[in-house]
Amino acid sequence: MSEVFSFRLSDKNPREAQAREVIGAWVKQGYSLRYVLTEALLLLRKREINTVRTGDLDETVNRLSRLVEKLEDRLEVAKINPPVRTELSDSFLSSIKMAAKPGLRVEDE
Repeated sequence: MSEVFSFRLSDKNPREAQAREVIGAWVKQGYSLRYVLTEALLLLRKREINTVRTGDLDETVNRLSRLVEKLEDRLEVAKINPPVRTELSDSFLSSIKMAAKPGLRVEDE
């Protein structure tokens, strides 16, 4: 069963005048008014669904931002107390040099 929708678009309202121009352009291309309005409403619904998804994305980004802030706080603590580097003793280095076997020597041709 079909349902009838009836409405008027005024030339005095800029948005409605623009809507009339859009409808006129599509009708000139061979599309029916029914098709134009149906497609426009379906695209509007799709846009609203995407807006809801964008809201979910905003929440995810906010959660990630808070997590990064927490991690940065921990990194600053680590920067304050850098790990202590110990130098290798000269006697250790010389014993390694003496124990190391010489490698193959390649001569230039």
